[in-house]
Amino acid sequence: MSKICSNCGHENRDVAIYCGNCGARLIAPNLGNSLRGGSSSSSSTTNSSPTYTNNNNGGGLGSLCCGVILILLIIIIIMSIG
Repeated sequence: MSKICSNCGHENRDVAIYCGNCGARLIAPNLGNSLRGGSSSSSSTTNSSPTYTNNNNGGGLGSLCCGVILILLIIIIIMSIG
């Protein structure tokens, strides 16, 4: 079974939390209704769908900063040895 992204329609693995194509958080199946017996009113389901935004800009910058810090630490270690 696979998860289909509600943002872009990409098919993801069933264990995926974020879409491999657009990075949106994948919506888990609604287990609450099955645990409560499946009865739900239409008014509670109309406002319950979350809105996700694609926020990939911050993730790339964080990875870049971590990479730069790692390279600087390696340079410092190499210079202190030699």
